[in-house]
Amino acid sequence: MRRLESYLTQDNLEAAKEQVVPCIFSENYYRILKAKIRGNKLTKNEQYYYNHFIKKKLQGIFNLLNIDENIKGKEYIKKDRLKKAISILKKYARKHKNQKLLISGSFLYNEAYNDCDVFVISKYKKEYYREGKIHINFLPESVEKTLFFQSISAISIANFTLNNKVEEEFNLSDLLHLYEVVILLIIQKDDYLQELRDLVLRLEYVSGRVILSSLQLKIITEKITKSKNPIQVIGKYVVAMIINAYPPAIIKKTLTNFIEKNSLPERGKVQKNWQIYNQTYKEAKEIVA
Repeated sequence: MRRLESYLTQDNLEAAKEQVVPCIFSENYYRILKAKIRGNKLTKNEQYYYNHFIKKKLQGIFNLLNIDENIKGKEYIKKDRLKKAISILKKYARKHKNQKLLISGSFLYNEAYNDCDVFVISKYKKEYYREGKIHINFLPESVEKTLFFQSISAISIANFTLNNKVEEEFNLSDLLHLYEVVILLIIQKDDYLQELRDLVLRLEYVSGRVILSSLQLKIITEKITKSKNPIQVIGKYVVAMIINAYPPAIIKKTLTNFIEKNSLPERGKVQKNWQIYNQTYKEAKEIVA
C-alpha cells in the first residue's frame, strides 16, 4: 500500500476535525498528523507516536473502507482492464517507492490499444522506458496543476489523491499560433494529431473551462481528422471557441494584428496558408464586431 499521508490533504483533515477528535484521534495525535501532512519535521517522540499509533489507525480505516487506489472516470474503464491496471500500478509502485503513479490512456477504455501508459511524478528528470507494452513516463512535480495532467487523469487510476486545479492561462495569441501550426502541417501532409489535440484541449478549456478526458479528446479529434475538409472544420471550430473565450476588445485587437501579419506578401505573393488563417480570423472578427 502506498504512503498513507498521500491520501490526506490539509483541507480535508481540517474539515473532518470535529468527527475525528476525540473519537478517533486525541487532540495531540491530530496535531501530529496535521504536522505530518504539512511536511513538517517531527520530533523523535512525535515520530514514535505517528509510526506506532496514528499510522496504524489510519491503516485500519483504509483497510476497512478498502481504500487503495484513486479511480476517476470508472464508468468508462473496461472491467477486465481495471483489475489489470491495479495490478500494474502496485507492481510499479514497489519499483518506484514513495512516488506518485498514475495509469491513463486507451489501455483503460479501448478494446484495442498499443501501450499501457504509466506516469511517474518525479523530482528528477528521467528518460522514459518500456517493459513490453508498459510505457513508463516521468513527469515533473509541477505537472499536477496543468491542463494536460487534468486531462489524462480524468479517466485514470492513481496511487495518490488527484486534484482538479489548473494553474495555467492560455492567451489568444498562443492559441492562434497553434492553430496556424495545425493548418500548415495539414497542407504539408505531415502528422498533425498531437498539435490538433493540444489545440482542441486548450480551446475547450478557455471557452467553457471544460477539461476534456483523453477519451473525449480522442472522439473530437477523430471526427475532425476523418471529415472531408479538416481545414474548414478546424477553422469553424476555432471561431466558435474563441468568440466566447475572451473580451471582444482583445479578440478584435489580436485578430487585427494577425490579419496584418499574414497580409504582407512574401516573394511577391501572400502564401496559401496565410489566406486560410485570415479567412478564419475575419469570420471571427465579424461576429464580435
